[in-house]
Amino acid sequence: MQSVVVSPLVAERQRQTWTAIHHAAASAALESGPDAVTVAQIAAEAGISPRTFFNYFETKEDAIIGVRPPSVSDETLRAFRDNTGMTPVLRVSHLVADVAASTIGPGVDLVQRRRLAVAYPRLRTRLTQVFTDSRKHVASRLVEDVETPWLGIESLPTDLHQARALILLAGAVVTLAWTTDPDHFNTHRAAALETAIDTFRKVTSTTL
Repeated sequence: MQSVVVSPLVAERQRQTWTAIHHAAASAALESGPDAVTVAQIAAEAGISPRTFFNYFETKEDAIIGVRPPSVSDETLRAFRDNTGMTPVLRVSHLVADVAASTIGPGVDLVQRRRLAVAYPRLRTRLTQVFTDSRKHVASRLVEDVETPWLGIESLPTDLHQARALILLAGAVVTLAWTTDPDHFNTHRAAALETAIDTFRKVTSTTL
């Protein structure tokens, strides 16, 4: 399938529209709660039609928390390939964290998002699902649906079950690091991941 080339002007217009929809949805949810917010209300506030809304978001919940589908960019792949000094778990943990970060759209206030997630369990559940989708996307793009797993990096397991286990472990590492201290994770991710891995190392050394 031939890729669609989007001009910088169109791309910027799309970014602005995405951000306007998200800000309108988040503001309405903070004021009235997600249940009271409608797509029509969000669209009107953002200056678009309800039909245009669904070109950018599948649900009002996604608009409220500001999420996009996970993706693996060329920059992410380069960083993954270049992280040669890391252990396999740390290397894949950074990859999972990068792909999870790709779901955060432009202009998303992460502090505000956490407030909404704490206040409304349905939004928290959706964020958990987004992270799960990110981890599955890594498995699909780097292991399950490719001829050469892990871009041919020899230090990583090519056995499918072992590769899946490594991705699951990396996902658990990222989850522990983020839930322990989201602010520290966002500002000092490498250190947060190292600390989480050390915790898993201590637990497994005494329980497995």
